[in-house]
Amino acid sequence: MNKITTAIAASTLLVGLASAAVTTAQASVWSSTKVEGLYGQDYARGFNGADKDEAIFTIANATGFTWGDTYFFADVTNISNADDTSGTHLEFGPRYRFFKPEDNSVIKGVYGIVQADMTSNKFTTKIVKMGGASLDWNVSGFKFVKTHLQYRDDPTKDGSSVQFNLVWSKDFSISDEKFSFEGFLDWTSGEGDGFGSESNLLMQPQVLWHANESFAVGVEYQYWKNRLGIKGRDESVPQIMVRWTF
Repeated sequence: MNKITTAIAASTLLVGLASAAVTTAQASVWSSTKVEGLYGQDYARGFNGADKDEAIFTIANATGFTWGDTYFFADVTNISNADDTSGTHLEFGPRYRFFKPEDNSVIKGVYGIVQADMTSNKFTTKIVKMGGASLDWNVSGFKFVKTHLQYRDDPTKDGSSVQFNLVWSKDFSISDEKFSFEGFLDWTSGEGDGFGSESNLLMQPQVLWHANESFAVGVEYQYWKNRLGIKGRDESVPQIMVRWTF
C-alpha cells in the first residue's frame, strides 16, 4: 500500500469513527463533532521547506462520559504532491478521571491520558504513542481550560520526548453577535539526533463568529517554531476558517 492510499484509508477510517461517535452519543453525557475547512498561504510544507498555499480539511469529535472523555481529530491536506510533507494526521486521546475536586476548586478534574498520533504522507507513515496526566482548570469566563503533560515516543527516532499541551475555549459577545476565542498550544522537547530532532512549538489560536448554533466563520493563526523538529523551519500563517458543528 503506497503513502497516498494509506492516507486516504486513514481519512476514511476517521470519518467512520466520527459517524460512530455520533451514533453512540446516546450512551454519552455529551458529544460534539466539528467539520472545518481552512485555507492559508506560505506554509513551509515542501520537503525542502518551500512556501506554498494549502487547503486543509479537518474533522474532530469530543465526547464526554461518566468516567472521563475522548477526543480525536484528523487533518487532511494535499496528499497527492510528491514534494510535499502534507498528508493525513490524526490523533485520538481518551482521558480517565481519577479525581473531581469541589466545585469552587481551581482544579476541576484530574485525569490520566493516553494518546496515539498517526501521520501518513509521501515520506513516512508512523504512529507516535503518548501517555501522562491531564488537568481541567477552573478559569473564570472560559468554557474550558485543559493541560496535558505526556511522555512521547516517536518510533522513527531514538529515545523519547515530553509534550505539554494547553487547550482553551471562551465564548464572548459583541452587541448581539456571538463569538468564540479557542485554540491550543503544543510544546514538544527534542527527540533523537540529527535531522528533525529539535524541540518545537505549535500554537493555533482562533477567533470565530457564530452565525447560529451550527455554522461559524473566522480566522486561525498558526505559528510553528521548528516544524516537525526541523531547526529553522518556522511557519507563521493566518488562515481563513469555516466550521460546521453537529
